[in-house]
Amino acid sequence: MRAYLQQHANLTDAELQITLSVMRPCEFRKGTELFHPGPPPDRLYFIENGLARAYRLVRGEDITSAFYGADSFCFDTLSIVAQVPSELYFECLTDVQAHEILIPDLNRLFRRVPPIERLGRRINEKVVCGLTERLRAFQMDDLRTRYLDLMRQNPELIQQVPQRHLATYLGVKPESLSRMRAQL
Repeated sequence: MRAYLQQHANLTDAELQITLSVMRPCEFRKGTELFHPGPPPDRLYFIENGLARAYRLVRGEDITSAFYGADSFCFDTLSIVAQVPSELYFECLTDVQAHEILIPDLNRLFRRVPPIERLGRRINEKVVCGLTERLRAFQMDDLRTRYLDLMRQNPELIQQVPQRHLATYLGVKPESLSRMRAQL
């Protein structure tokens, strides 16, 4: 966490200490549910090591919407920012080492440490841009192109994530992904 903040937030030593003081290191075992549908979460996680995913249940089917790996913040952007109930589950796909920050502490940090507020804005902008690009890909690209882009951008996902989760993330059934992969 310290290295990430030093690289991305340009903090003074005092600001770094204030920021680290509101973060609690935590570890989760594979399969742990970090969040579930309901009221807006009261916390978020910064993942140091490991892999998690967000998913929703649609007519009883598990649909993956996002993956969170090392050096990423794991939270339901819509629920926290708009203060609406979350529809998402978040689960650890591997053992995860993380830092937890409570939302009230984060909001106080935004007011007290301007570089953290700027970092939060950049993180949210990155989320919005990623979602916009993902929507464009679903509208414009075929499965093969979406899969090859995923391989190029996040090759570790192809190795670490079960095919059924990759398939729903790409918007297809596992059988369709298997057929396409066999043609590569």
